[in-house]
Amino acid sequence: MTRPVRDRGYVHPEYLVETDWLADHVSDPTHRVVDARSDEDYAASHIPGAVHISGFSLGTVGPESAMTFARRVGLRGIDEQTPVIVYDGGGPSQLAGMTSWAFKYYGHPNVRYMDGGMAKWMTSGLPVTSDRPTPEPRTFTPDPVDDLLCSLDQAKAGVADGSVVFWDVRTDGEFDGTEASWNPLPRPGHIPGAAHLNYVELFDADDGTLRPANELTTLLGAKGITPESTIASY
Repeated sequence: MTRPVRDRGYVHPEYLVETDWLADHVSDPTHRVVDARSDEDYAASHIPGAVHISGFSLGTVGPESAMTFARRVGLRGIDEQTPVIVYDGGGPSQLAGMTSWAFKYYGHPNVRYMDGGMAKWMTSGLPVTSDRPTPEPRTFTPDPVDDLLCSLDQAKAGVADGSVVFWDVRTDGEFDGTEASWNPLPRPGHIPGAAHLNYVELFDADDGTLRPANELTTLLGAKGITPESTIASY
């Protein structure tokens, strides 16, 4: 049985919420729940009250995209004072992580990730709906956090001087160039010197929750991905 978030040894357990916590707060009008899955999955069923921002629809993220992001989240009833909880399908999925990161990059101070995602919510017998909420629009003022983004120029410099650990999160085949990516690339392979650990390894295979801190530290440390490093993932 998966241990509660508070017992997994994370430095910041407050960045995660569990399904039972969200079930108790899902009707709280001061919070906004964000479904980061595909349009089709959201339309079929979602957590009651959840708005939709697909992780794959964010496009290029950077200072030039700040106002586009601000308009999108503002129309979904989110400003900087709105606590946000993001979820995806659960298990080895990138979508909630991508969306949570975008909120953090654009300066939102209170965004959390629902551990286990929709899969755990469903297996817990919690309610779902296909109704789309219509929240009152709010004004989100973006304040990009430059330290969270690695530009191409920074990446080039990091390769040249070895100051950055590049973490390639793709499959073995994508990393070694023997397998086509879901996003076709003009050339196979990876950034020279990159560490490789497929992101799916971060999740418990049984219920799709994040693995405990000691397991994550061992996995990452074996690849040279340590807290002391400057890390750029891709």
